[in-house]
Amino acid sequence: MHVPHGARRSGASRVTLLTEGTYPHSHGGVSVWCDQLVTGMPDLDFDVIAVTGTGREPVVWDVPAHVGRVVSVPMWGAAPEGRVPRRRRADRLAADYERFVTALLDPRAEEGFGPALYRLARAAADGVLS
Repeated sequence: MHVPHGARRSGASRVTLLTEGTYPHSHGGVSVWCDQLVTGMPDLDFDVIAVTGTGREPVVWDVPAHVGRVVSVPMWGAAPEGRVPRRRRADRLAADYERFVTALLDPRAEEGFGPALYRLARAAADGVLS
C-alpha cells in the first residue's frame, strides 16, 4: 500500500524511516518515538517504509506534510514482484551484501558501507531484490 503525501522540497535532505509493526500503523511505544522524530525534524523530507502483517493495516497517525510517502510491505501474502538475478548480477549482489555486512561488523571496513548500501538499494529499486 502506497500512501502519497507531501511533495518533495528542493534542497531538503531525504531520510527513509524503516519501521516494523509500528509507526504509522499503531500507537504507543516505538511509534511515539518515531512520530516525535519525524515531527521534530520538519526541515527533512521523510519516506516511511513500514513492514506490516498484511499490508492492509490503516495509517493511524496524522503523518506530517514533509513525509513524502508511506509504503506498507506485508510480511505475509503474495511475494512482491521481481526477478531472480542471474550469474554476474547475482555474484555482484552477493559481493555487495558481503561488503555491507562486513562494514557493519568490522570498523576497519566501514568505508564499504555506503557504496554497498547504495548498490543494494539500486538493485531493490530495479526489482532484483524482492
